[in-house]
This record gives sequence, C-alpha cells and structure tokens, in this order.
Amino acid sequence: MGYGEKHGKGYRARWRDAAGDLQSMSGFPTKKAAKNYADDQEANVRAGRYVDPRAGQMLVNDWLTAWYASLDLELSTMDQYRFFLETCIFPFFKNRTLASLTAEEINAWERDLVKVYGYYPSTARGARARLHTGLEAAVPSKISRNPATRPKAKGKRADRRIARVLERRRISATPLEILLIAERAGMLAGQAAFIRVIFDAWLGTRWSEGSGFTPACFRGSQIDIDQKLYELNGRFYRGYPKDGSIRTVDVPPFLEQLLDRHLKDDPPRRCSCDKKEEEPYCNGAEYIFLSSEGSHIRRSGWAKRVMRPAADGVHPSQRRGVPAQPVMASLSAGWPGVPLPKVIPGPDGVYEVPKFRGFLPRATRASEVNSRSTRAELVAYALTQGAKPRDVEGLTREELLDRYVRSAYVSPEGPVMAWLPVFKGFVPHESRNSQETWMSEDGIPIVLRDDRSGHSGTGHVREGYEDPTEAMREKLVAALQQRWELALAGRAAMERVWQLGPGEPGSSLPLLDELLEPYRAAPVTAIRPLRLRARPKPLAARRAAVPS
Repeated sequence: MGYGEKHGKGYRARWRDAAGDLQSMSGFPTKKAAKNYADDQEANVRAGRYVDPRAGQMLVNDWLTAWYASLDLELSTMDQYRFFLETCIFPFFKNRTLASLTAEEINAWERDLVKVYGYYPSTARGARARLHTGLEAAVPSKISRNPATRPKAKGKRADRRIARVLERRRISATPLEILLIAERAGMLAGQAAFIRVIFDAWLGTRWSEGSGFTPACFRGSQIDIDQKLYELNGRFYRGYPKDGSIRTVDVPPFLEQLLDRHLKDDPPRRCSCDKKEEEPYCNGAEYIFLSSEGSHIRRSGWAKRVMRPAADGVHPSQRRGVPAQPVMASLSAGWPGVPLPKVIPGPDGVYEVPKFRGFLPRATRASEVNSRSTRAELVAYALTQGAKPRDVEGLTREELLDRYVRSAYVSPEGPVMAWLPVFKGFVPHESRNSQETWMSEDGIPIVLRDDRSGHSGTGHVREGYEDPTEAMREKLVAALQQRWELALAGRAAMERVWQLGPGEPGSSLPLLDELLEPYRAAPVTAIRPLRLRARPKPLAARRAAVPS
C-alpha cells in the first residue's frame, strides 16, 4: 500500500510498480496528498494502467523525432509529415515534456495557427492530426492518455453544420462543362492539354496516374493503370497507385480515337529527368503526356496556367494584394477565342488589352496546314510566312502550331471578350468525383464503380461477393460514349445560339472544330439535356394524386 513521507520542506509519495520496485514522486504540500497519489499509482498497477511518471518527462520534440524516424510510408506522405512537424509543431512545443501537455493548450495552439500565424484552417487541422498520431504512439508507455484527442460534440456547432451543408452542395461537373473547360485548356496549352482533361474526366484517373501514363499501358480499348508519378521536392518519383489500386479500365471508343490521334501527332518521348537519379525517382522513360520541352507537367503550374484560367476565366494572382486578371480572348477565330496576353488595369479601373505580344496578326485563316500536319510541313509553312530559319530551329511540332498556325487566327480587328467562369473552383480531382456521379446516374453497379476508381474496403458487404462482368463493362462504356456525344451535341447547340455566319469557325481549337462538324446539322430537338432535375410537386398536388 502506498504511503507519504517527509521530504525536504514538503512530502513525497512512495509506492511499488509492476516489477515490485519502490518508486517515488516529490513535491506534495501535505502527507495526505502524497499518500493519495501513491494509492492511485498502486491502483493503476493492479488495473494494468500504470505509467511510469518519469517516462512522461521526455521532451515532445525528442519523442516525435524518434517516432517519425520509425515510420515507413509513401515518400510524399513522409514529406507532408515532416512539413507539419518542422513548421507547425516543433517551434511551438520546444522544451516541453509529454506529461506537461494539456488539451486546453493544444486547442489554443490550433486556434492560434490560424488567427495569429496566418495558416489556413485545413493546415491547422492537418498539424493537429499529425500531433495526435504522434502522441497516440506514446500511449500508454509514456503518457496515460492523448491530450491532442479532439473532444466529441465540442466547439462551434455552427461551423460543423456549415461544413456539412457546403459539402452536400458540391455539384459534379457535367460532360458539357468538362468539354468547355477542355476546349479552353486546349487554347491555352495546345491540343495535348485538351486530350489530357478529357482523359482524366472520362477515365476517372488521379492526377499522378495520368502523369505516369506510358505507351505500354495503352492497349486500345483498355488501359492498365499500373503506376503513378508524384512530384516531391522538385523531382518526380514512380510508385504504385494510391492504396495499391492497380487496375485495368475500359476506354470508350471516342477516347481511344483521341489517344491514337495524340500518339500520331505527338509521339511519346523520353522525359528529360536526370538519368543518374536512383529508384524510385524517375531517371528517364517514355510518357504520353509531357510538356513541349519533354519535361513532366507540374501540378502547380498546370493549375495556375491552365486549369484556373480555363475553369474560372481569370489568371490567378501571383502576389498578395494583386487582383486576379480576367482572360481576354480574340474571337477572330471562333469560340472561345484565342487567349491574349494578360491584361493590366487601366487608369479608370477598367482592364486594358496590351499589344499582341508574341502573336503574329494575320487577316486570313491558315488553310494550308492544320493540327495534323507534320513538323516538316509546319516548318515550310512558317518560312512562307516570313519566319527565318533560325526562328524555327529547335521548335517542336506543338510549338510551331502555337506560334505560326493558331496565332494566325488572331486579327487585330477581331472582337475581344473576357471569359466567364465555366465551373468556378474546378480542380483535376473534380473530374474523378464527377465520373463517380455519372456512373451512379447511369445505374452502374457499385462493384464496377469501385473497380474503375480503384477504391477498396468500401464496406459494401453485398458487393464483396460480386465481380465485374463483361455485360457491366459494356454498359459502362456505352454510357460514357453517350455522354461524350451528348456533350458534343450540347456544344454544337451553343453555336446556334451564337448564330455564326457561313464559313465562320465554330471552335478556335481545330481538333474540336473537326469533332463538332457531324453534330452541327443535327436538329435541336434531337439534343437531350445532360442533367434532369425534377422538382418535387407541391404537397397539395401530391395529396390530390393519392386515391382515397
């Protein structure tokens, strides 16, 4: 049984641990307080909850450093953990012991990360989650409970309710919206960007899976998703898809044709990664989607230069305090127009369009060459337009198209307009979410939806006894093909509203203009809406419809 005894100017508690060794803790003002503490410790020993009080004197930073070194996770996950530890945790809990941390202090730290130090709320939540994971590993060997555990049903109830409502309000993009974004992406970054957006949306791939798409994975009507390509600290490394979701997905006929054309117009090239890189970092291989310089497309650059202007209609601000600028486009070559250089604010607060820097204004449309012309034909055309041999030396086929063919559609006399948003806030992962919604609307079984998306452990017991069949796959391919055709029909119907004159280009992107041609003659009544939202009948009408 524990007891208290005099120790210096106060008292200390004495008890025996699980091994029978006599332990002590000093600093109690009275003998009774010391004895109560000792009795509690022996009660914990009998209940199996005993924690050596001295173990909790280990520094928080020392424990988290040792815990981090013991992890074996993805390189990107390890880098994320390191960021949270070094920027949000170590500086704030320096020289603090594990036993000294309290839940109230951790709550205040998470709040101050946002209100005092300017971090985003999501960053603060991520930092607390990492701290909780690290401290949980110290229970019960170092501390008896985890002070970073978030209490249930605590905090602002309105914030949680608002978050749930906003999450439910998220609307998936329709095929037509994806097509419009892809069309703009093609005008911003070339034909390959148009195909990449369609590829991600109609296959439901993650960004890293599309970046790691190699020619060996393309088998016509099927694509093997065997690897991913992540960016980490300026380098790219290869690995298996998230959660090991290696799978084979079926390709709709239209996408197979687009990929075949892309491989013909822009054959796979070996990336420019350093050959001396060690595995798993990329040291050079052939990929289908690369930049014009042969490098991998960085997600951040893609978002700023392609996705945000295409989806939001604005060039995002690069510096704090500088407003975003609208994308201005010349309509001399059809819709959505050829994007012009970034505009600047005028003296009266309006936006002014600068001169056509980098564009060669020509009054006539280039009919001698098109997006399917070879590089030699494009070089010959550029020379006929006044280019010098040194100007075209070293330019890729896509760069020649952008500089001497697509820019030829721009006329100084053509009307200029600002792009409106198509789907504000759209990110590449929204394509993946949208396809999940499409498959649900088309009645695709969950087992095939999970197989196509690479999901596992969904908790659907019934689907655990099922396997995707050929009939399911044929239904899915037909549904995706139909959604593509309806998207083209909807895009062609927009041209009727614009009332384009004979011979006027319907789309500024030559590839899409060619794809739209069969749908321009279709009657308007043959075009079905892509999304039907049936409004519920009034309560009185529903009651009247029920037979008495």
